[in-house]
Amino acid sequence: MTTREEVLRIARLARLHLKDEEVDNVARKFSAVMDSFNFLQEAKTEGVSPMFHAAEKMELRPDETEPPLDREELLANAPDRLDACFRIPKVVGANE
Repeated sequence: MTTREEVLRIARLARLHLKDEEVDNVARKFSAVMDSFNFLQEAKTEGVSPMFHAAEKMELRPDETEPPLDREELLANAPDRLDACFRIPKVVGANE
């Protein structure tokens, strides 16, 4: 299991501010994540050629231009709009 000291060090490096009562819970969760990585390390990969990207072997469609969509049709289902734009509620940050 990840120790409190390790969690506090990682939190400091990541510039996270943990409350004292959160440290044990984060240590348990972090240990679970690390256990998952350790499990993956045990996978048999002999004879499997490495891949640079998962999409290496995917066939992609040709990049072709299309006429733009009709603006009124796009905005027809908007719950609220202002002229030719969607109007959405203000997003309030955690620091406001």
